[in-house]
Amino acid sequence: MAKLGLAFLGAFQVTLDDQAITRFGTDKTRALLAYLAIEAEQIHRREVLAGMFWPDQSEDAARHSLRQALLRLRGAIGDAESTAFLLVSPETIQFNRASLHSLDVSEFAASIQTCQTHAHSRVADCAPCIARLQQATAMYRGDLLKDLFIGESTQFEEWALVRRELLHRQSLDALDTLATHHLERAEYTRARDYAARQIELEPWREEAHRQLMSALARDGQRGAALAQYDTCRKILAREFNATPAEETTLLYEQIRASAFAAKPTTTGTPGRDARPRDPSNLEALAALALFHLAQGDLERAREYQAQVLAKQNEVGDRSAVAAAHHQLGIILQRQGKLAQALTHLRDGLALREQIGDQVGVGDSLGALGQVLLEQNTYGEAQTHLQRALKIAEAIGDPKASARRLFHLGSLYQRQKKSDDARQCFERALTIQRQIGNRAAMADLEKRLAACRPSN
Repeated sequence: MAKLGLAFLGAFQVTLDDQAITRFGTDKTRALLAYLAIEAEQIHRREVLAGMFWPDQSEDAARHSLRQALLRLRGAIGDAESTAFLLVSPETIQFNRASLHSLDVSEFAASIQTCQTHAHSRVADCAPCIARLQQATAMYRGDLLKDLFIGESTQFEEWALVRRELLHRQSLDALDTLATHHLERAEYTRARDYAARQIELEPWREEAHRQLMSALARDGQRGAALAQYDTCRKILAREFNATPAEETTLLYEQIRASAFAAKPTTTGTPGRDARPRDPSNLEALAALALFHLAQGDLERAREYQAQVLAKQNEVGDRSAVAAAHHQLGIILQRQGKLAQALTHLRDGLALREQIGDQVGVGDSLGALGQVLLEQNTYGEAQTHLQRALKIAEAIGDPKASARRLFHLGSLYQRQKKSDDARQCFERALTIQRQIGNRAAMADLEKRLAACRPSN
């Protein structure tokens, strides 16, 4: 039986019995495969998929386009009764999780989840978990579907962006743990490699610069360690007009004064990776909800998050209750249960407004705007997103501002307001350039290209 290999971390790669498949015909066919495989827990209705990938077409035309893409997809991957990679009915489509296949995204997420739920006092001291993290980071070739962009499919791009950011953050955390592990064992070459990989993914990540400085200094490369501080300083100045943190500068001064002993030390926060095992524990329930959300098991994520909400209501901490409502709303949104999502997000917003949590209010408004956008409730979505943008700008949060501008641009794009969409995307691109978020920059540049009038 043929085995399908799906690699979406980095550039899109698909193989059948180790032979590369390239005859998909269109990027939408590739995107359809990626979406179905990553969201394999879900049964997808045809009209929903048609609306996601062909939003500008009539319902009949969009369903026809879906049938054509599905025909190309099944032909490309050799989908037949004997392999059954896809479960297809007249009304629904689902990727067959029982088929003979591999998917790097799910394998990566499973490795991370196993480490997070494994019984240990600290992951950097756990040999089995270190091995899992090494395997996971080796799989992470780059950001999710970095070479795939479907400009007119705003819904797909928004889904990909959320997934991409989560996986990117998990890979950085794993690399940080590995660098810490090797530093503490005086394995400086490997520590340098893992620190450098973090900097490659996120050049302004000061923790990684400190790890690299420590590894170089302990390995007797004092000049290189001092030069790394200068590199960090220049990146922060260029990207944020900022200076290194006090902790980074203190490390630099210690190395310069030759007072930095070549001995193992912990660069992370002791015990930060410990995870409670008691399933009735609030922290454990919240962690399990996040783990299942990251893995794409939305129903189990929803179940755990509902338990978190119930327990937070018992405790009576309004801030924590609001956060629990918000997270449950996000999970329900991912499940496509938009009416329920709106209820929880609005409950969270009301509590955050009562306690004066401006940052939380901005997050709630942004999430509400995205759900309303999915419902095509453009007026209310615009109101919420504009309020969220004002809050982000007022508190000086450039990342949140960029996200709000992105979603406002997506809203205007759906409404065929190309000039308004372009202005939002341009403003978001300016911010992302300052931050140095290369994946977001590439995405926004493609969106801007789609907004420009054709000659």
